Amino acid sequence: MESNLNPDEKRKVLQEYNHRLNNDLQVLMAFIKLQKRFGIANDEIINFSYVSIASISSIQNLMYKTEHAENLISAEGFFREFIKVLEDYYIKSNTLFSFEIENDFHLNPKKMFHLMLISNEMVNLSLNHPKDIAEKKISFNLKKIGEECLLIYCDNGLGINEKISESDMKKVIFEQLIKQMDGTLEESGEDSAVSIKFDLN
Repeated sequence: MESNLNPDEKRKVLQEYNHRLNNDLQVLMAFIKLQKRFGIANDEIINFSYVSIASISSIQNLMYKTEHAENLISAEGFFREFIKVLEDYYIKSNTLFSFEIENDFHLNPKKMFHLMLISNEMVNLSLNHPKDIAEKKISFNLKKIGEECLLIYCDNGLGINEKISESDMKKVIFEQLIKQMDGTLEESGEDSAVSIKFDLN
């Protein structure tokens, strides 16, 4: 981020940050209201809200620190911070979180925000409906394919596909999150995996 800005340029940058942050918080509030209206358990809403707010803060910090000419955010940088948030919040859940980015690339902050929301919801689904195993494992694999991205989410339990399909309210929320990021649900071939393809921009 360029530091030698004149007062007018600084004001414009701050206005842009403020506008984007307000938009992100409005979207988050809308999804929390949707969860409450559909009767999602309070514990799940609290988990989703905490991780989302902490992750929004991380996105803002990454935006501030980025050296990308168009102020885009490194996918690897984001997931590194996102995993830290998950490890901190779910420290007592005995869950191992991991991620893999194939050939790091950059995303705009809006796309990154929606990627965070869908990733957060999948973690929430896994950890609120766990298989009885000693150590849970959750992984994210993200790769760029032309002008699209493919996110593969996997856990070592029963997976979240069944949890989504067995509940109309969870299915609606999940589909809305995918729709917000202009994504589509892809066939993964594994019960424990979820594959989402979305446009890069």
